[in-house]
Amino acid sequence: MSETEVAQNATYRSAERVLTLLKSFDDSRTELGVADIARALSVHKSTASRLAAALERTGETVNLAVPDGADVLNVAEVPSTYILSCSGGWIGRRTRPHAVANGKVLLAYGALSPPRMLERYTPQTITSPGKLASELARVRRDGYAIAVAELEEGLIAVATPVFDPSGACIAALSITGPEYRMPPETLDSLGRLCASA
Repeated sequence: MSETEVAQNATYRSAERVLTLLKSFDDSRTELGVADIARALSVHKSTASRLAAALERTGETVNLAVPDGADVLNVAEVPSTYILSCSGGWIGRRTRPHAVANGKVLLAYGALSPPRMLERYTPQTITSPGKLASELARVRRDGYAIAVAELEEGLIAVATPVFDPSGACIAALSITGPEYRMPPETLDSLGRLCASA
């Protein structure tokens, strides 16, 4: 098995663990401790803490995404607690990495290579390679990515990396919601909270 195949298999195994963990929550099991999450996912406690904080604090849709070829593949979702939400339909959806927060994380930490073409989805979509490079440098500096109406008007997201025990970025965790509940001026504080957990 090649190094690439090993990395891809490890990524999907990690995503499967997270999906199993997310599915384990139900009416009778509504809580897991950080140590339980870290053990279940084979990640550091700081990563598990960030996952737990994202799930508990926002009430918005939480997605886990992994690299899939040149795209971002959403493999797990915790639906929003709101009636009007960005939940549903994300699992199995592929997106181009330059237009979504979780994709910017995967690009910034080397889990994906920058795309050759930067398609425009909205007027806010980054289509300049230089601007994308600057954005990815900011993601590495701050530890989180933001996408404000870059894939679809009114859709806002903040994402942080998920690292394996060796320190490689294997996935991205994103919190997604409508702009009126996640105004752009609140995203830096949410990103810092997730990145520092």
